[in-house]
Amino acid sequence: MTDAQLASERFRSATEFPKTLDNLAPIEAERTYVELRDCLIFTNRSRSQLLRRNEEHKQKTQLVKADVERLQQLIQQLGTEKQQTAASNQQTVTELTEQIQLMSSHFDKLTEAFDGIADIENPVGFMAQPSRFFRFIQALKTIILFWRDESDSPALTGYPVAKPPATEADRRENPQMYQDQASQGRSQLDR
Repeated sequence: MTDAQLASERFRSATEFPKTLDNLAPIEAERTYVELRDCLIFTNRSRSQLLRRNEEHKQKTQLVKADVERLQQLIQQLGTEKQQTAASNQQTVTELTEQIQLMSSHFDKLTEAFDGIADIENPVGFMAQPSRFFRFIQALKTIILFWRDESDSPALTGYPVAKPPATEADRRENPQMYQDQASQGRSQLDR
């Protein structure tokens, strides 16, 4: 017999046992008593196992609830961080758009001023029409001052500037961009 069959045989309905022991022989009554006792022992063991399993289930349920709450908090935190990042990105885009529009406006003025002096080919022409020349110089000055202000701006220092990898050929062709002693000496003399 398998354990499942033994277990099912131990669970018996109360109606299967005699209501009284009056009609039973002493040996039969003792056998019924042993059977009742075995059935009660098995039932008590099964009940204890059920209580233990129920307690384990409650503990696991509490752990799962705690995990769910923690995950919900993390999801909310990530959502907040995502919103903050999106707002920051939007602010950066807005600032860059404004800077591009301002720079474009400066370049438009420079182009317009250059168009006014583009046909002049000799210094006498510049002397004859100084207002056009000074308008061109003023447009250049505006762009240079704008560039200096933006270069010194602490807002731009936080953005990484990508530098192309240095090759030996580039170092030979543009030594002033690297640690070239001659270029450094000339820059010291220029000061």
